[in-house]
Amino acid sequence: MENQVIKQIDNQDVLDSRDVAKMVGKSHAHLMRDISRYINDMEPNPKLDSAQFFIESSYIDPNNQDRPCYLLTKQGCEFVANKLTGRKGTIFTATYVSLFNEYEAEHNGKMIGADKNLTRENLEFKLKWLAEMRKQNINKEHQLRNEDAKIWLELANVADDYGERRMATEMRNEAINTMTALPVGGQREYTASEIANKLGVSAIQIGKWGNKLGIKRDQHLSYRTPEGAWRYFPEALKVFQDNALEIQDDDLGL
Repeated sequence: MENQVIKQIDNQDVLDSRDVAKMVGKSHAHLMRDISRYINDMEPNPKLDSAQFFIESSYIDPNNQDRPCYLLTKQGCEFVANKLTGRKGTIFTATYVSLFNEYEAEHNGKMIGADKNLTRENLEFKLKWLAEMRKQNINKEHQLRNEDAKIWLELANVADDYGERRMATEMRNEAINTMTALPVGGQREYTASEIANKLGVSAIQIGKWGNKLGIKRDQHLSYRTPEGAWRYFPEALKVFQDNALEIQDDDLGL
């Protein structure tokens, strides 16, 4: 694997704590402190072997000094992931699961079904791109939500490939939440039912006329959520209202 970060120690596949720190957005010193606390918490319980999670190790820094680090097993990564919340925890979980499974597949000579293009580097690039788009404040909130949702759906597909069904469901739910959440300062969004009630017609007519008027082909008027529902912006509502008589007559079969 390119830019391999997985290595094997005592027949265990492990990740260096320096790599994990970058993946979770912490300083290495901060992560080392957290892991030391986790190990101290495990010690009183004879049934828990911290070495199954975290292995003490060291590395040589640029000044040729010996520095401590930890090697995290897959269980250790899971332990760290469980301490994270929200998006950061989900992305780290998807990333380390992908890395471990790809490493195991390659070293066992197996073929895997995951998207090879969804590497950690590509994912980080996408996230940086989204952050830069937000900084530019180009007033395309719904496009950003589309890109965010696509990333969650790609991660969900990777989780599915590795049999992580619960994780895949959580990621798809995150994609839906990303698409339906109204951003700060964002536009009011309307469902087909809400517009139908305003015009006194059926929601089916709104869908039909949304296609007929080209509303569903204009990203500034509407967008489609991952589960297939349509959301309409105020500009779309105005187009529907401007054509209300024709829509009402069509609904009545006139």
